Amino acid sequence: MEEFKEYLEETGEIGEVIGFSNCIAEISGLPNLRLHEMVISESGDKGIVFELKKEMAKVLIFGKNLKVGEKVVRTEKSFQILVSENLLGRVVDPLLKPIDNLGPILGEKEYWEIYRDAPGIVKRRRIKKPLNTGVMLVDFLIPIGYGQRELIIGDAKTGKTTFLLQIIVNQAKEGVICIYVGIGKETSAIKFVEDYLKAEGGFQNTVMIIAFAKDSPTLNYLAPFAGMTLAEFFRDKGKNVLIVFDDLTSHAKFYREISLLAKKLPGRSCYPGDIFHVQAALLERAGNIETRWGERAITALPVGETLENDLSGYIQTNLMAMTDGHIFFDSEEFRKGKRPAINPFLSVSRVGNQTKNQLEREIVQLIRKHLIEYQKAQAVSQFGIELSPKTRKILEIGRKIEILFEQDPKTLIPYPLRIFLFGLLFVGFFDGKPENLCKLEKEEIIKIFEKGGLKELEKIEKIKSIDELKNFIEGIVPKVKETLHPSFKNASF
Repeated sequence: MEEFKEYLEETGEIGEVIGFSNCIAEISGLPNLRLHEMVISESGDKGIVFELKKEMAKVLIFGKNLKVGEKVVRTEKSFQILVSENLLGRVVDPLLKPIDNLGPILGEKEYWEIYRDAPGIVKRRRIKKPLNTGVMLVDFLIPIGYGQRELIIGDAKTGKTTFLLQIIVNQAKEGVICIYVGIGKETSAIKFVEDYLKAEGGFQNTVMIIAFAKDSPTLNYLAPFAGMTLAEFFRDKGKNVLIVFDDLTSHAKFYREISLLAKKLPGRSCYPGDIFHVQAALLERAGNIETRWGERAITALPVGETLENDLSGYIQTNLMAMTDGHIFFDSEEFRKGKRPAINPFLSVSRVGNQTKNQLEREIVQLIRKHLIEYQKAQAVSQFGIELSPKTRKILEIGRKIEILFEQDPKTLIPYPLRIFLFGLLFVGFFDGKPENLCKLEKEEIIKIFEKGGLKELEKIEKIKSIDELKNFIEGIVPKVKETLHPSFKNASF
């Protein structure tokens, strides 16, 4: 009530609630209202101006306490939330209020508007620093750079969230601020995310902003905007930020619900005509920006959900159009047992390749060449004809590449190790070995590296070409064979 009186004295304008429907209130008597302005009722409820008409305004509200006839005052401010560095390691709602039963957010706080303009082209800088996900297939074939917007798309239950959590853990350990925005999620799904991050050591550098499926459409609609505002706050403090929106197809459905309740004209699939603008304006706020701290990036990883691998849906194609590439999780690959279930032939990174050095470019060129040959050879082998030695060799190398790309969700592979593993493949270390032995040797090499072995791999950072890499690896192959578990020592090379 005190806040209501203060704003009434400041503005001298008072309106009245004349209608109410679910999360939309109709207000009259405030002719100078602006879009996205915050309004406050006598009971202290806040709302956001969603649509302006000649005689009244439609306002998004957060609860159901508002009543017809209640007085409302304008604030002359865009809707704001309180941001703070002490949000790290906390689970909060889209208004950044804690929901983890750990008490209030203490320390210094600032009010930030949630609807902010994207940085102009003058402030933007070229994306040139690689963001290492720890997932070999992505880091080689679909690389991501700091400041990129990369869509993660695929059917439900194909491993998208687990993949994103791997990236969050890997980046949190490197000091990057991570923000996970859950939209329309069930409690069990959020519990899984929280437990995973705590178990793997990435939680203390992460903020979880959660809007549950049971929450109002308004909170679910606001969640990604609150997340991006918090990301901008940390970026302006000199931090690199990774933000995950899980997922924007659900966000579009909540926005559609709000728009239909507000009686906006429906368009394709009943979505409002401005759905592309709303989500594109959100993602446009990410990027590699020049700040007073130097170049600082907000990397956005929005999630899109498909139905039966259909990439041609309205929201799905919208998201693909407004991002810098997409990683496609294929349900067919998932059913075959491939982990991660990423289809590299239907995935693309439009700016990630410019973050790679010459050695990686040469390795990726070789991998792509072998995978294309492997795909063609697989088609031929299905006819059941006798295969030539060359075709059998292509099938063997292709299968070995698939084995190297298979990765446990809790295993993160850094740059030197992934270069080394593919270097071993190209010098013939895995030639002629059965698949099971290749898998065991790969896993053993990873374990040895994680325990601090194979110190020589530090030299890989200085290697510039694939010929230089082959010479380096041929020199340490004897040591690798000696270092492997005794059961592998007699394996043929």
